[in-house]
Amino acid sequence: MSSGINRPFKYGADDKREFIVQNSEVACVAINDTNGSPIFLGRAKTGINLFEEKWQIRKITYDSEDGVTRVTWPQDEDGIAKSDFKFIWSTVSELTILDITNALVGVVTVAAIGDLADGDQIIIQNVEGMIQVNFDGPNIYTVANIAGNTFELSATDTTTYTPYTSGGTVNFGEVINYTYS
Repeated sequence: MSSGINRPFKYGADDKREFIVQNSEVACVAINDTNGSPIFLGRAKTGINLFEEKWQIRKITYDSEDGVTRVTWPQDEDGIAKSDFKFIWSTVSELTILDITNALVGVVTVAAIGDLADGDQIIIQNVEGMIQVNFDGPNIYTVANIAGNTFELSATDTTTYTPYTSGGTVNFGEVINYTYS
């Protein structure tokens, strides 16, 4: 009697078919939205460093009912979307948020600016109070006008947002800054 489960196979020693055991053969990393759904999802063989060009990355878009509506891939050096295992996942160390202003252009203060640069794409997570800035999939911000430990959220009006109270981190790196298509 068949269990109805369709398991993936690979060819092992002597060209014998073997089960692919995902937990032991594939490493996965993700950046999730506020609902816990993975938006950026990367996978590679286990043991691969996040900074090696050996990751397959995809960006997932959801509809209002959490159904997947689109999966896109990062573009290579020729501007062609690729699903190859050739990208870098690297998320740079998180920056700790100390404050976000309610202003025509929101200004974020962090404990240390790190390697953040003008033009970087970032996501913000775990902010209390001004929860509107927390990453929910489409709200990826562009950094502008870095000065000391502050930067602007380019073209982001935070005047109507709930005032910032505490917490939060800024995440950025290759995976967020790739162009997906």
